[in-house]
Amino acid sequence: MSLRLELSDLPPRYRAQAERQMARSGKKRADPLADAAKAAAAAGRDFDSQGEYEYYIGTIAPKVARGEIVKWEAHPCFPLFPAGEYGGVKLRPVQYTADFRLEYADGTVEIVEVKSKFVRRMQRDYPVRRRVFLELIARPAGWKFTEIITADSKEEVKRWRELAKEGK
Repeated sequence: MSLRLELSDLPPRYRAQAERQMARSGKKRADPLADAAKAAAAAGRDFDSQGEYEYYIGTIAPKVARGEIVKWEAHPCFPLFPAGEYGGVKLRPVQYTADFRLEYADGTVEIVEVKSKFVRRMQRDYPVRRRVFLELIARPAGWKFTEIITADSKEEVKRWRELAKEGK
């Protein structure tokens, strides 16, 4: 059995020593975010976050290969309210865009939402849009809804978007 340590696992003194040795040897530290963004671009799919990419690679792709998922769609859009006007006020259309719509071999439909804690806080209308989607569309249709909250920070989300643009 082998134990793999990351630099962040080391105490500060030893981490600094390891970083100096790596700098002298000319080796670069692995960048898992950049590696994931490169792999996502190579897959030819558009992922809004590392969490979406990891969910696709770890859950959707294996289930498609086994035949459990017969159809899937990324970023399906569901209209909630049409554009309109009320008392002279123009109302914009409201929609809910999920991350994945999965259809299983047994006919079950699952909507998957992958959100980072940061993005969830920033999208203040998200809980309302989610609730309206669940009440108007998902519940009447008998669909399953799964929400996955990742720990991505503001910097990681920003960096993923930059790396995704570079990969296109």
